[in-house]
Amino acid sequence: MKQRLETVIVLLSLGLAGCGPAVPISTEVKQELEESDTMNINVNGQVASIQLEDNATTKALVAEAPFTIQMDDLHQNEKYYYFDKSFPANPQAIQSIEAGDLLLYQNNCLVIFYQAAEPVVPYTRIGKIHHFQDIRASFGNESVSVQWYEREGGQL
Repeated sequence: MKQRLETVIVLLSLGLAGCGPAVPISTEVKQELEESDTMNINVNGQVASIQLEDNATTKALVAEAPFTIQMDDLHQNEKYYYFDKSFPANPQAIQSIEAGDLLLYQNNCLVIFYQAAEPVVPYTRIGKIHHFQDIRASFGNESVSVQWYEREGGQL
């Protein structure tokens, strides 16, 4: 019995040794990971980066870049655009919508919320605009032209 107890203790010690701190990821690798998960937009000359969700919807949207769309205003809190094509979608109830949230309504309507809102329909999350307060004024209550592109540059 004592030998069995010692064996269990040794095995537990070996198992817990593997739970130590993870090997740190280099700064270069972190930057590559972050860059691959971002997309840029240009709204009236103001550029912002979007942290993208990892899902089929986002991948399909990024595959369309670069593109420019005219986004119309709705409810004085969001901009929207209906694509002529459908994207894979997985709409889910959302607890809260914040300024800078980028969502897909149904399977073809891209939405950017520029003010917080109470969700009333399900959406598929696409991403979140970094430092949204820096470009918020670019949205206004009128339609805006929005350029979408991957990372560097911004010219289509």
